[in-house]
Amino acid sequence: MRPITLGASAAGACVVLTCEHASAAVPDEYANLGLAPAQLRDHIGWDIGAAAVAEELSRALAAPAVLSAASRLLVDCNRDLGDADLIPHRSHGVTVPGNAAVDAREWQHRLTRFYDPFHAAVDAQLASCPQALLLSVHSFTPELNGRSRPFDIGVLYDDYDLLATGLAEGLRAAGFGVRMNEPYSGLAGLIFSARSHGRRHGVRYLELEINNRLLRTDRDAIDVASRLVDAVAQTAAAHETPAATGARP
Repeated sequence: MRPITLGASAAGACVVLTCEHASAAVPDEYANLGLAPAQLRDHIGWDIGAAAVAEELSRALAAPAVLSAASRLLVDCNRDLGDADLIPHRSHGVTVPGNAAVDAREWQHRLTRFYDPFHAAVDAQLASCPQALLLSVHSFTPELNGRSRPFDIGVLYDDYDLLATGLAEGLRAAGFGVRMNEPYSGLAGLIFSARSHGRRHGVRYLELEINNRLLRTDRDAIDVASRLVDAVAQTAAAHETPAATGARP
């Protein structure tokens, strides 16, 4: 299951999009990891609507996009290799039977089959787009563990705080309720994919988290994406560098 790459690599491209949790797909031999199909299609198995947003942004911005092709429960492309949630035994209170006894051979097999090709595809795009803004697209559930998340979009960042603030202002102008580093914080290391690729290639990077109540149908997701286009394009045209923010080296 190779990652899906949309759009052509182009020197000078302003934006490269990634979607680490684009798919809920699990190959037949994994027998749904012991879960019901409805569980896989819930937010534990993928980021609901995020792929449709990334695809529409790719079309509207003429930007390349790399989308994962398998469920985050097989292996999470937004986690470091040492992260305990890379292949989770439980996800938001749901036990994942198919991950209960993953030995070293299976661990490596999942990396080789699902994880490494995704990150290689992102690297290939960034090698062709050295001035790009790397934007990782995700969605979040409106309530988790009894806590409401009553906003539309979170802008996640660590090094690029001014860039993140500019994007947030553009999103608010488009009518979205926006919070910074919520429901997860880039300052806590929770934007692994964007950060690792961004720093390795020396490009600017941010992550978007969109409330999945806005993305329940493809039409909804396309409508949301159309409202994001101007803010993303304006952010890509900015020229903030880590040194300008006093970011960590």
